[in-house]
Amino acid sequence: MQKSRVCGGVALILALVALAVPASALTRAEIFTVSVPVDATAASATAARDAARLDGQRRAFAALLDRLTLAKDRGRFPAASDTTLNQVTIGFEVANERRSTVRYLADYTFHFRPDVVEQLLRDRGVSFTETASKPVVVLPVLETGGKPLLWDDPNPWREAWSSAKPPQGLVPMRVPLGEVEDVSAIDGAKADAGDDARLQAISANYDHADVLVTRATIRPGGSGVDVSTTRFIPGSPGGEQSWVASYTANQGESEKDLLGRAIAGTAAQVNDAWKQANMLDYSQSATLTVSVPADDLGDWLAVRQRLAATTAVQSSQLLSLDRHGARVQLRYVGSPDQLRVGLAQNNLNLSGSDPDWVLQQGGSSLRNTPVPPPANPASSPGFAPNSAPASSQ
Repeated sequence: MQKSRVCGGVALILALVALAVPASALTRAEIFTVSVPVDATAASATAARDAARLDGQRRAFAALLDRLTLAKDRGRFPAASDTTLNQVTIGFEVANERRSTVRYLADYTFHFRPDVVEQLLRDRGVSFTETASKPVVVLPVLETGGKPLLWDDPNPWREAWSSAKPPQGLVPMRVPLGEVEDVSAIDGAKADAGDDARLQAISANYDHADVLVTRATIRPGGSGVDVSTTRFIPGSPGGEQSWVASYTANQGESEKDLLGRAIAGTAAQVNDAWKQANMLDYSQSATLTVSVPADDLGDWLAVRQRLAATTAVQSSQLLSLDRHGARVQLRYVGSPDQLRVGLAQNNLNLSGSDPDWVLQQGGSSLRNTPVPPPANPASSPGFAPNSAPASSQ
């Protein structure tokens, strides 16, 4: 098999570009990749493996549809046929295989075909989005005895978040370990109050990410938990979204399982709000000509890489390139605000106005790019412009 070769100069430039690109949103390939555990029992190990793989493929595809679409549209998908699964799947990887004569367990990672999945959704008239958010920092605050706890022990809410695996959505979430830099940046009271200076401090520790403050109050006897959550854009007061929900413990349910259910519900609220704000209308397209300041070829290659990762950008045409930078024509779908948000998630800052648009590699200015609210906030499950509680049993 012939191996591709890259000349030394180009290889060096590409290496510098890779080092220069800060953490950004999920790539398109990552969005269409889903991992699931499988476990099946059958008459033989081979039959168990085949059954486990098919079940895992079905669940992974269902999880992908959940990732791309709103909860209200979930009932519009019939169970995928074997033919459909074959059409939408590129391939899979297997890890941690364990088997006996009749049982098979493993972790499967399935890769799906974006274009085929998109067409399937369009044919069914289902709105969807592929625009992924950059990772957000989660601060789990426990309200107890009138005092908001964050790094203090015990904090079962933070412990639950630290060990939880929220659904693989379009809003990746990371929980700080509570190291010295984290404790110095913010405490429970400041997080609970939404103190912008302290939120900026913790955000700076994590590549200037948005901050998700989620506050839980566990009811007496562990009978339930009430959760209020706000996504802050530090440095942009007023650019936040909030949700509330209540979860009642089921008969015999442990506190750990109750809090796990509350975490899954909170993650779903945040993801659904993000998706609703970033649903792209593929029938709406336009072009935009932008100037891209670039000191060298490496800068331009970094911008081009990020443009390719931005879902709203259908194509980019290089019009000119000189020692001052590039001039590029973008063809995009959706609204200009959605384009701006999509670019920001990939560390690109779009500023200016017609005809002088400027596209720059991201910096602190990206923190002032707000998440656009849903067109109808009241229709977003759990969205709480007026802090009206949503109950979940």
